[in-house]
Amino acid sequence: MHSNKQIRLGIIGMGKVTVQRHIPSISSINNPHVQLLAVADAKPGLAAKIAEDLTIPYAFEDYKQLLAMDEINAVSICTPTFTHATIAIDALQAGKHVYLEKPATMNETEMREVMKAAKESGKVFIVGSNGMLQNQMLMFKRMIDNNELGEVFNVSITRSYPRSADSSKRKTIGGDGISMESASHNVEWALFFLGDPKPVSVTGVGYYKYDNISIPLEQREADEVDDCSLALIQFDNGSSFMYKAMRSAAAPAEYEVSIQGDMGLIKYDVNKCYKEQSDDCIRIYTQHEAGHLSETRPLISCGKTHAAMYKHFFECIAEGKESYISNGERSVVVMKVLDALKLSMKNKGKQILLD
Repeated sequence: MHSNKQIRLGIIGMGKVTVQRHIPSISSINNPHVQLLAVADAKPGLAAKIAEDLTIPYAFEDYKQLLAMDEINAVSICTPTFTHATIAIDALQAGKHVYLEKPATMNETEMREVMKAAKESGKVFIVGSNGMLQNQMLMFKRMIDNNELGEVFNVSITRSYPRSADSSKRKTIGGDGISMESASHNVEWALFFLGDPKPVSVTGVGYYKYDNISIPLEQREADEVDDCSLALIQFDNGSSFMYKAMRSAAAPAEYEVSIQGDMGLIKYDVNKCYKEQSDDCIRIYTQHEAGHLSETRPLISCGKTHAAMYKHFFECIAEGKESYISNGERSVVVMKVLDALKLSMKNKGKQILLD
Protein backbone atom coordinates (compact mmCIF):
# COMPACT_ATOMS: atom_id res chain seq x y z
CA MET A 1 0.00 0.00 0.00
CA HIS A 2 1.09 3.52 -0.72
CA SER A 3 -1.10 5.06 1.98
CA ASN A 4 -1.35 4.99 5.75
CA LYS A 5 -5.14 4.97 5.54
CA GLN A 6 -6.54 2.76 8.28
CA ILE A 7 -9.00 0.13 7.09
CA ARG A 8 -11.34 -1.06 9.82
CA LEU A 9 -13.11 -4.10 8.48
CA GLY A 10 -16.34 -5.80 9.43
CA ILE A 11 -17.34 -9.24 8.16
CA ILE A 12 -20.99 -10.18 7.77
CA GLY A 13 -21.65 -13.92 7.72
CA MET A 14 -19.68 -16.32 9.91
CA GLY A 15 -20.10 -19.59 8.03
CA LYS A 16 -17.50 -22.28 7.44
CA VAL A 17 -15.92 -20.57 4.42
CA THR A 18 -15.54 -17.30 6.33
CA VAL A 19 -13.81 -18.94 9.27
CA GLN A 20 -11.64 -21.32 7.27
CA ARG A 21 -10.74 -19.12 4.28
CA HIS A 22 -11.66 -15.45 4.55
CA ILE A 23 -10.39 -14.63 8.03
CA PRO A 24 -7.11 -16.59 7.67
CA SER A 25 -6.54 -14.95 4.27
CA ILE A 26 -7.00 -11.48 5.73
CA SER A 27 -4.62 -12.33 8.58
CA SER A 28 -2.03 -13.76 6.19
CA ILE A 29 -1.70 -10.41 4.40
CA ASN A 30 -0.24 -9.03 7.65
CA ASN A 31 -1.06 -5.43 6.80
CA PRO A 32 -0.64 -3.10 9.80
CA HIS A 33 -3.20 -0.70 8.33
CA VAL A 34 -6.00 -3.31 8.31
CA GLN A 35 -7.93 -4.27 11.43
CA LEU A 36 -10.74 -6.81 11.61
CA LEU A 37 -12.90 -4.84 14.01
CA ALA A 38 -16.30 -6.55 13.99
CA VAL A 39 -18.21 -9.63 12.86
CA ALA A 40 -21.91 -10.31 12.47
CA ASP A 41 -24.10 -13.37 11.95
CA ALA A 42 -27.83 -13.90 12.34
CA LYS A 43 -27.34 -17.22 14.14
CA PRO A 44 -27.63 -16.51 17.87
CA GLY A 45 -24.28 -16.59 19.63
CA LEU A 46 -22.19 -17.55 16.61
CA ALA A 47 -20.54 -14.19 15.94
CA ALA A 48 -19.91 -13.66 19.66
CA LYS A 49 -18.16 -17.02 19.98
CA ILE A 50 -15.97 -16.44 16.93
CA ALA A 51 -15.14 -12.92 18.12
CA GLU A 52 -14.10 -14.30 21.50
CA ASP A 53 -12.03 -17.10 19.97
CA LEU A 54 -10.21 -14.76 17.56
CA THR A 55 -10.05 -11.66 19.79
CA ILE A 56 -12.23 -9.54 17.52
CA PRO A 57 -13.53 -6.48 19.41
CA TYR A 58 -17.21 -6.43 18.34
CA ALA A 59 -19.85 -9.02 17.47
CA PHE A 60 -23.48 -8.61 16.40
CA GLU A 61 -26.45 -10.72 15.38
CA ASP A 62 -27.96 -7.86 13.35
CA TYR A 63 -25.64 -6.77 10.54
CA LYS A 64 -27.23 -3.32 10.57
CA GLN A 65 -25.64 -2.70 13.96
CA LEU A 66 -22.25 -3.39 12.39
CA LEU A 67 -23.03 -1.00 9.53
CA ALA A 68 -24.02 1.66 12.06
CA MET A 69 -20.51 1.73 13.51
CA ASP A 70 -18.73 4.87 12.34
CA GLU A 71 -15.39 3.16 12.97
CA ILE A 72 -16.10 0.55 10.30
CA ASN A 73 -15.20 1.78 6.82
CA ALA A 74 -15.17 -1.51 4.90
CA VAL A 75 -17.18 -4.72 4.98
CA SER A 76 -16.91 -8.20 3.55
CA ILE A 77 -20.25 -9.88 2.84
CA CYS A 78 -20.08 -13.67 3.18
CA THR A 79 -23.73 -14.52 3.81
CA PRO A 80 -25.97 -16.85 1.73
CA THR A 81 -26.42 -15.61 -1.83
CA PHE A 82 -30.09 -14.68 -1.50
CA THR A 83 -29.14 -12.01 1.08
CA HIS A 84 -26.26 -10.45 -0.88
CA ALA A 85 -28.06 -7.71 -2.79
CA THR A 86 -29.90 -6.31 0.22
CA ILE A 87 -26.85 -6.31 2.49
CA ALA A 88 -24.52 -4.93 -0.18
CA ILE A 89 -26.86 -2.04 -0.97
CA ASP A 90 -27.32 -1.31 2.75
CA ALA A 91 -23.54 -1.30 3.23
CA LEU A 92 -22.86 0.97 0.26
CA GLN A 93 -25.58 3.38 1.33
CA ALA A 94 -24.02 3.38 4.81
CA GLY A 95 -20.79 4.63 3.23
CA LYS A 96 -18.77 1.42 3.46
CA HIS A 97 -16.38 -0.06 0.92
CA VAL A 98 -17.71 -3.50 -0.03
CA TYR A 99 -16.16 -6.88 -0.80
CA LEU A 100 -18.98 -9.15 -1.98
CA GLU A 101 -18.49 -12.91 -2.03
CA LYS A 102 -19.65 -14.91 -5.05
CA PRO A 103 -22.17 -15.70 -6.33
CA ALA A 104 -22.62 -11.95 -6.18
CA THR A 105 -26.42 -11.92 -6.46
CA MET A 106 -29.33 -14.17 -7.38
CA ASN A 107 -29.91 -12.63 -10.82
CA GLU A 108 -29.00 -9.86 -13.25
CA THR A 109 -31.63 -7.46 -11.91
CA GLU A 110 -30.19 -7.63 -8.40
CA MET A 111 -26.66 -7.21 -9.75
CA ARG A 112 -27.63 -4.06 -11.62
CA GLU A 113 -29.23 -2.67 -8.45
CA VAL A 114 -26.03 -3.33 -6.50
CA MET A 115 -23.93 -1.70 -9.23
CA LYS A 116 -26.19 1.37 -9.17
CA ALA A 117 -25.69 1.68 -5.41
CA ALA A 118 -21.94 1.20 -5.81
CA LYS A 119 -21.63 3.97 -8.39
CA GLU A 120 -23.79 6.34 -6.36
CA SER A 121 -21.76 5.69 -3.20
CA GLY A 122 -18.36 6.42 -4.71
CA LYS A 123 -16.94 3.62 -2.58
CA VAL A 124 -14.72 0.73 -3.64
CA PHE A 125 -16.84 -2.24 -4.66
CA ILE A 126 -15.27 -5.61 -5.45
CA VAL A 127 -16.78 -8.98 -6.23
CA GLY A 128 -14.68 -11.74 -4.68
CA SER A 129 -13.59 -13.39 -7.91
CA ASN A 130 -11.49 -16.19 -6.47
CA GLY A 131 -8.46 -17.07 -8.50
CA MET A 132 -8.50 -14.11 -10.84
CA LEU A 133 -5.34 -12.62 -9.33
CA GLN A 134 -3.42 -15.84 -8.85
CA ASN A 135 -0.06 -16.05 -10.60
CA GLN A 136 -1.09 -18.83 -12.95
CA MET A 137 -4.29 -17.08 -14.05
CA LEU A 138 -2.37 -13.92 -14.90
CA MET A 139 0.23 -16.00 -16.73
CA PHE A 140 -2.47 -17.68 -18.84
CA LYS A 141 -3.95 -14.28 -19.68
CA ARG A 142 -0.54 -12.91 -20.73
CA MET A 143 0.02 -15.94 -22.97
CA ILE A 144 -3.37 -15.42 -24.61
CA ASP A 145 -2.80 -11.69 -25.08
CA ASN A 146 0.66 -12.41 -26.55
CA ASN A 147 -0.91 -14.81 -29.07
CA GLU A 148 1.14 -17.75 -27.79
CA LEU A 149 -1.84 -20.08 -28.22
CA GLY A 150 -2.94 -18.55 -31.51
CA GLU A 151 -6.63 -17.71 -31.71
CA VAL A 152 -8.29 -18.89 -28.50
CA PHE A 153 -11.72 -20.22 -29.38
CA ASN A 154 -12.83 -22.36 -26.43
CA VAL A 155 -12.59 -22.58 -22.66
CA SER A 156 -13.80 -25.77 -20.97
CA ILE A 157 -14.14 -26.38 -17.23
CA THR A 158 -15.10 -29.58 -15.39
CA ARG A 159 -15.76 -29.68 -11.66
CA SER A 160 -16.96 -32.43 -9.35
CA TYR A 161 -17.44 -32.41 -5.59
CA PRO A 162 -18.15 -35.09 -2.98
CA ARG A 163 -21.61 -35.12 -1.42
CA SER A 164 -22.07 -32.07 0.75
CA ALA A 165 -24.35 -30.66 3.40
CA ASP A 166 -28.10 -30.30 2.95
CA SER A 167 -27.81 -26.52 2.69
CA SER A 168 -26.97 -26.87 -1.00
CA LYS A 169 -30.24 -28.66 -1.72
CA ARG A 170 -32.66 -25.86 -0.91
CA LYS A 171 -33.05 -22.62 -2.81
CA THR A 172 -33.92 -20.71 0.35
CA ILE A 173 -30.52 -21.66 1.81
CA GLY A 174 -28.29 -22.71 -1.03
CA GLY A 175 -29.18 -20.15 -3.69
CA ASP A 176 -29.70 -21.80 -7.07
CA GLY A 177 -27.57 -24.89 -6.73
CA ILE A 178 -24.34 -25.87 -8.39
CA SER A 179 -25.21 -23.92 -11.55
CA MET A 180 -24.99 -20.71 -9.54
CA GLU A 181 -22.37 -21.59 -6.97
CA SER A 182 -19.77 -22.92 -9.37
CA ALA A 183 -20.63 -21.28 -12.70
CA SER A 184 -20.60 -17.81 -11.14
CA HIS A 185 -16.83 -18.19 -10.86
CA ASN A 186 -16.18 -20.15 -14.01
CA VAL A 187 -18.23 -18.06 -16.45
CA GLU A 188 -16.17 -15.10 -15.26
CA TRP A 189 -12.96 -17.02 -15.88
CA ALA A 190 -14.10 -17.79 -19.44
CA LEU A 191 -14.97 -14.15 -20.11
CA PHE A 192 -11.58 -13.08 -18.74
CA PHE A 193 -9.61 -15.51 -20.92
CA LEU A 194 -11.67 -14.90 -24.06
CA GLY A 195 -11.37 -11.11 -23.85
CA ASP A 196 -14.87 -10.30 -22.56
CA PRO A 197 -16.84 -11.21 -25.70
CA LYS A 198 -20.60 -10.66 -25.76
CA PRO A 199 -22.59 -13.83 -24.95
CA VAL A 200 -25.19 -14.56 -27.63
CA SER A 201 -26.69 -17.90 -26.57
CA VAL A 202 -26.86 -20.25 -23.60
CA THR A 203 -27.86 -23.91 -23.54
CA GLY A 204 -27.92 -25.95 -20.35
CA VAL A 205 -29.35 -28.97 -18.58
CA GLY A 206 -29.49 -29.68 -14.87
CA TYR A 207 -30.36 -32.51 -12.52
CA TYR A 208 -30.46 -33.28 -8.83
CA LYS A 209 -29.36 -36.72 -7.72
CA TYR A 210 -30.16 -37.08 -4.02
CA ASP A 211 -30.40 -40.63 -2.68
CA ASN A 212 -29.20 -41.93 -6.04
CA ILE A 213 -32.39 -40.79 -7.77
CA SER A 214 -31.85 -38.89 -11.02
CA ILE A 215 -34.62 -36.43 -11.79
CA PRO A 216 -34.61 -33.85 -14.61
CA LEU A 217 -34.51 -30.32 -13.25
CA GLU A 218 -37.84 -29.36 -14.84
CA GLN A 219 -39.52 -32.02 -12.65
CA ARG A 220 -37.92 -30.95 -9.37
CA GLU A 221 -39.86 -29.80 -6.35
CA ALA A 222 -40.27 -26.05 -6.06
CA ASP A 223 -37.53 -25.52 -3.50
CA GLU A 224 -34.94 -28.02 -4.71
CA VAL A 225 -31.85 -27.01 -6.65
CA ASP A 226 -29.61 -28.72 -9.17
CA ASP A 227 -26.48 -30.58 -8.16
CA CYS A 228 -25.43 -31.43 -11.72
CA SER A 229 -25.16 -28.76 -14.40
CA LEU A 230 -23.93 -28.89 -18.00
CA ALA A 231 -23.80 -25.82 -20.23
CA LEU A 232 -22.64 -24.38 -23.53
CA ILE A 233 -22.27 -20.60 -23.87
CA GLN A 234 -21.55 -19.11 -27.29
CA PHE A 235 -20.16 -15.63 -27.93
CA ASP A 236 -20.40 -13.03 -30.67
CA ASN A 237 -16.79 -13.57 -31.79
CA GLY A 238 -17.40 -17.27 -32.45
CA SER A 239 -15.73 -18.50 -29.26
CA SER A 240 -17.45 -20.74 -26.73
CA PHE A 241 -17.40 -21.94 -23.13
CA MET A 242 -18.28 -25.50 -22.13
CA TYR A 243 -18.97 -26.26 -18.51
CA LYS A 244 -19.84 -29.27 -16.37
CA ALA A 245 -20.21 -29.32 -12.60
CA MET A 246 -21.43 -32.10 -10.30
CA ARG A 247 -21.87 -31.88 -6.56
CA SER A 248 -22.70 -35.50 -5.81
CA ALA A 249 -21.13 -37.49 -8.62
CA ALA A 250 -19.84 -40.99 -7.93
CA ALA A 251 -16.37 -39.78 -8.87
CA PRO A 252 -13.31 -38.26 -7.21
CA ALA A 253 -13.01 -34.52 -6.74
CA GLU A 254 -12.03 -32.86 -10.01
CA TYR A 255 -11.42 -29.30 -11.16
CA GLU A 256 -9.86 -28.99 -14.60
CA VAL A 257 -9.60 -26.01 -16.94
CA SER A 258 -8.72 -26.22 -20.64
CA ILE A 259 -7.97 -23.15 -22.76
CA GLN A 260 -7.89 -24.09 -26.45
CA GLY A 261 -6.26 -22.05 -29.20
CA ASP A 262 -5.58 -23.01 -32.80
CA MET A 263 -1.84 -23.14 -32.03
CA GLY A 264 -1.82 -24.32 -28.44
CA LEU A 265 -3.62 -25.66 -25.38
CA ILE A 266 -3.39 -24.97 -21.64
CA LYS A 267 -4.54 -27.71 -19.25
CA TYR A 268 -4.80 -26.57 -15.64
CA ASP A 269 -5.57 -28.87 -12.70
CA VAL A 270 -6.90 -26.45 -10.11
CA ASN A 271 -7.03 -28.96 -7.24
CA LYS A 272 -3.36 -29.88 -7.68
CA CYS A 273 -2.46 -26.20 -7.68
CA TYR A 274 -4.39 -25.61 -4.47
CA LYS A 275 -2.47 -28.51 -2.94
CA GLU A 276 0.76 -26.83 -4.12
CA GLN A 277 1.67 -29.66 -6.49
CA SER A 278 3.07 -26.97 -8.76
CA ASP A 279 5.22 -29.34 -10.84
CA ASP A 280 2.19 -31.11 -12.28
CA CYS A 281 -0.76 -28.71 -12.15
CA ILE A 282 -0.18 -26.92 -15.48
CA ARG A 283 0.59 -28.41 -18.87
CA ILE A 284 1.02 -26.21 -21.93
CA TYR A 285 1.02 -27.67 -25.42
CA THR A 286 2.13 -25.59 -28.40
CA GLN A 287 2.18 -26.39 -32.12
CA HIS A 288 5.35 -25.32 -33.94
CA GLU A 289 5.75 -24.40 -37.58
CA ALA A 290 7.53 -27.70 -38.24
CA GLY A 291 4.34 -29.45 -37.19
CA HIS A 292 5.48 -31.10 -33.97
CA LEU A 293 3.79 -30.56 -30.61
CA SER A 294 5.79 -29.53 -27.56
CA GLU A 295 4.78 -29.81 -23.91
CA THR A 296 5.95 -27.62 -21.04
CA ARG A 297 5.15 -27.85 -17.34
CA PRO A 298 5.90 -24.45 -15.82
CA LEU A 299 6.85 -24.31 -12.16
CA ILE A 300 4.82 -21.55 -10.57
CA SER A 301 3.74 -20.55 -7.10
CA CYS A 302 -0.03 -20.48 -7.36
CA GLY A 303 -0.70 -18.43 -4.24
CA LYS A 304 -3.86 -18.24 -2.15
CA THR A 305 -7.10 -17.30 -3.88
CA HIS A 306 -8.81 -15.17 -1.23
CA ALA A 307 -5.64 -13.48 0.04
CA ALA A 308 -4.79 -12.04 -3.37
CA MET A 309 -8.26 -10.57 -3.81
CA TYR A 310 -8.37 -9.10 -0.30
CA LYS A 311 -4.94 -7.57 -0.80
CA HIS A 312 -6.24 -5.97 -4.00
CA PHE A 313 -9.37 -4.75 -2.18
CA PHE A 314 -7.31 -3.09 0.53
CA GLU A 315 -4.98 -1.50 -2.02
CA CYS A 316 -7.94 -0.05 -3.92
CA ILE A 317 -9.27 1.50 -0.71
CA ALA A 318 -5.88 2.88 0.35
CA GLU A 319 -5.16 4.36 -3.07
CA GLY A 320 -8.70 5.52 -3.82
CA LYS A 321 -8.93 3.59 -7.07
CA GLU A 322 -11.42 1.31 -8.78
CA SER A 323 -10.64 -2.37 -9.16
CA TYR A 324 -9.26 -3.21 -12.61
CA ILE A 325 -10.07 -6.91 -12.28
CA SER A 326 -13.39 -7.31 -10.46
CA ASN A 327 -15.37 -4.08 -10.04
CA GLY A 328 -18.70 -5.78 -10.70
CA GLU A 329 -19.16 -4.86 -14.37
CA ARG A 330 -18.24 -8.35 -15.57
CA SER A 331 -20.52 -9.80 -12.88
CA VAL A 332 -23.52 -8.17 -14.60
CA VAL A 333 -22.69 -10.20 -17.72
CA VAL A 334 -22.11 -13.32 -15.63
CA MET A 335 -25.54 -12.98 -14.01
CA LYS A 336 -27.15 -12.42 -17.42
CA VAL A 337 -25.63 -15.71 -18.57
CA LEU A 338 -26.69 -17.53 -15.40
CA ASP A 339 -30.26 -16.25 -15.71
CA ALA A 340 -30.34 -17.67 -19.24
CA LEU A 341 -28.79 -20.92 -18.02
CA LYS A 342 -31.50 -21.36 -15.39
CA LEU A 343 -34.17 -20.66 -18.02
CA SER A 344 -32.64 -23.19 -20.42
CA MET A 345 -32.43 -25.81 -17.67
CA LYS A 346 -36.09 -25.30 -16.80
CA ASN A 347 -37.03 -25.75 -20.46
CA LYS A 348 -35.31 -29.09 -21.10
CA GLY A 349 -32.14 -27.63 -22.57
CA LYS A 350 -33.75 -25.13 -24.91
CA GLN A 351 -31.23 -22.70 -26.42
CA ILE A 352 -31.74 -19.21 -24.99
CA LEU A 353 -30.75 -16.33 -27.26
CA LEU A 354 -29.43 -13.17 -25.60
CA ASP A 355 -29.80 -9.56 -26.71
